[in-house]
Amino acid sequence: MNLLRLAALLFSIALSAFAGAQGTKPVDATLRLDWVPGSHHVGPVLAVQRGYYAKEGINLEVKPGRGSGSTVQVVATGGDLFGFADAGTMAIAASKGAPVIMVANTTPRGPVGIITLGKKIGSPKELEGKTIGAVPNGADAVAMLAVFKKFNIPEGSYRMISVEAASKTAALLTRKVDAIPGFRFGDYLRAYTQSSDVQIALFSDWGMNVLGNGYFVSTSTLQQKPELVRGFVRATLRGWQDAISDPKAGVDALVAAYPDANRKFVELGLPMVIEHMYSDATKGKPLGWMAEEDWKMTLEAMKPAGLEGNQPPQVFYRNLVDK
Repeated sequence: MNLLRLAALLFSIALSAFAGAQGTKPVDATLRLDWVPGSHHVGPVLAVQRGYYAKEGINLEVKPGRGSGSTVQVVATGGDLFGFADAGTMAIAASKGAPVIMVANTTPRGPVGIITLGKKIGSPKELEGKTIGAVPNGADAVAMLAVFKKFNIPEGSYRMISVEAASKTAALLTRKVDAIPGFRFGDYLRAYTQSSDVQIALFSDWGMNVLGNGYFVSTSTLQQKPELVRGFVRATLRGWQDAISDPKAGVDALVAAYPDANRKFVELGLPMVIEHMYSDATKGKPLGWMAEEDWKMTLEAMKPAGLEGNQPPQVFYRNLVDK
């Protein structure tokens, strides 16, 4: 009799807990992107549309950004719960005390390279004697300088001129500069839609694999709400897996959510994004998983841009991807 009463009590407690869980109010949250919505933002937008965040108890709003640096700052100060930004930019801020940490990266194969008109640059040596337009301290410019250092390209062997981010591709297309550093599905894609003569040589193909964009949170959010963060990562990667299987659905979702988005631009860019989802070090691992090897190279590349100290890679990231 006592055992029956105990079993009934335990069942009652479990039933109450289940009912309570079903009635739990979803957590309102925002994901701040690094820029205006484009092809490398499709995953979470599709996940919102298909209710994947809602199933994780998250009422998510995806918001445009104004650059990785701004996105890191707003997440670090609690303005947004989740962020999506360049890994190197986030690392520099974290090294200076910003309480942020990356929890998944969907472009571990570095998407940064040197963009030219006509002939594709075959090696860093070919940049000697060229005029290069770059945004000072931009993530792509920093990666380029790391390549120059790796291959012993003297600083005086090329001419670097400062350009605004908005006019960088125009400077290349009007031949005011010989080359620009940029992201494959960013500056390169913008230039390519205007001229089929545009070429990009990826730094990752030259042995300098600097991590692309990833998802991050404040360290306090990860410490205090680890299951919420895991749920966010699950939903986000589920959205990306759907976009890989059905790119049209991904493009449709982004254009529906952001009617001002250039559909052609997104359609051309999404296959490029998918090609950068695995680095040599992450092949065979789940989507979003980060390798220590890639982080080591990224941190080394960011030192000239202001990365402080010599903290181990594990300080900057945590793999929360379900295996």
